[in-house]
Amino acid sequence: MQDSANETFSRDINLAVVGDIEINRKDPERVFDKVIGDLRKADIRFGGLEAALSEKGSPVQGKIIMRHSPEMVTGYLAGGFDVLAFASNHCLDYGIEPFLDTLELLDRHEIRYVGAGRNIEEARKPAIIEKKGTRVGFLSYLLELPLGWGAHPIKPGVAPIRQDALYGPPYVNEEDLEAMVLDIGKTRASVDVLIASYHWGASQSRTLTLSQKAIAHAAIDAGADLIIGRHPHILQGIEVYKGKAIFYALGNFVLDHAHPMFLPTVKESILVQCLIHDKAIRRLSFSPVLLGDDGRPEVLKETNSRFKTIFDTLQMLSEKLNTKLQLSGHEGLVEIDVPGAGAIGSSN
Repeated sequence: MQDSANETFSRDINLAVVGDIEINRKDPERVFDKVIGDLRKADIRFGGLEAALSEKGSPVQGKIIMRHSPEMVTGYLAGGFDVLAFASNHCLDYGIEPFLDTLELLDRHEIRYVGAGRNIEEARKPAIIEKKGTRVGFLSYLLELPLGWGAHPIKPGVAPIRQDALYGPPYVNEEDLEAMVLDIGKTRASVDVLIASYHWGASQSRTLTLSQKAIAHAAIDAGADLIIGRHPHILQGIEVYKGKAIFYALGNFVLDHAHPMFLPTVKESILVQCLIHDKAIRRLSFSPVLLGDDGRPEVLKETNSRFKTIFDTLQMLSEKLNTKLQLSGHEGLVEIDVPGAGAIGSSN
């Protein structure tokens, strides 16, 4: 009986999820030194890639732009990232050539990417990782969509969900929303657990948009098991909808980019830990993270005053969404329902 139980636990999958990553430094392979132990505990690591990794292209006009050396890929490799969401509002800042360079670079290093592709079919294609007999799928979409960045059948770009005040509440393009629902439905049939990720929301705002809530709920209704939000640069609340968790914004996990508009809160983040047991998400927790003076992320201990600041902020924001978080030692727990298994985060 004991052997059977040990075998069951040995097939558990641990998934680590982090927010936006923008590595641009002399020692990219050292950027995750303070969190590497936490990352290595996971079987799968998922984060967001903000900018193209290339030295080609010409800058677009009229927006904040970024592009980083392809040598920065050593940072993502050192962190062990298996999948990156590349549907970001900076991925085409220098045009299509460096965008394609980045896809080729990631392919060469066997890092999967979602939300971006050489055509719309590839941009909407899921990344599926199989570990210990469990298939985990990832999809990603961009709402903060600069004009012309959406992929189509013969053009590279991102998987778009267009927004416009002229659409009326919740201000999203119906065709794009229907395409997303179709993607989730098709992927659902091929995986045990499905994570949908979105680059959305208002920069440095705790306030959610109508489009964020509408898309997150539609994704769960279509079959997603976990929703991960990026882009606002600061933390937003956590909602539990129909027993599934929505992390509206995780904050920055690496931000090697100074800008006068950035508030001190851009250095606050979380690392999400997801336990997949018996082919379902059974436990969700998060660890408060702070970007240090050297820009490196560090998981905080509960004795650190910023630990409480980050947890209390998330608690307050999540309570507005009718979600109660629990504090357990060095991590926060999100109570979500698993059919036939009770609440995650309990001692059962």
